[in-house]
Amino acid sequence: MVRQAVQVHVYLFRKGENGYEYGIFQRSDAPECWQGICGGLEGEETLEEGARRETREEAGIEGEIPLLRLESISYLPDFAFSSKARACWGKSVVVVPMYFFAAEWDGSVVLSGEHLDMRWLKYEEAYDLVSYLDQKTALYELHEKLMRGVL
Repeated sequence: MVRQAVQVHVYLFRKGENGYEYGIFQRSDAPECWQGICGGLEGEETLEEGARRETREEAGIEGEIPLLRLESISYLPDFAFSSKARACWGKSVVVVPMYFFAAEWDGSVVLSGEHLDMRWLKYEEAYDLVSYLDQKTALYELHEKLMRGVL
């Protein structure tokens, strides 16, 4: 299946006794990298379909979980992807957009081979652990919207 030149990123969150916690995943191909669930769209998938598939594949979450679309969008340089993907996209694709989502989840998480670990963390700990600024910004957006009651 041909991979689209589009990325999705999903933050899991849950409300505990002491406030919200965020699910942060450690990548197996880059153990120093912590982030939400992330991956590319396949075939003719919509953003939401791709986000749900990635959530199922990387966290073992089945079904139609409600997704909350965040306003945050970032762009990744094409060199961050395989030469096979870049060849499919052609020379005109220089940057790949990444769209951010959130999903409330308090069930179990089953890690795929793409991750070594997953932690439920308070916002400050999650923010410090997340590796990339664009992903920190999306986490900030999610947290602030939850705190302000607008999500």
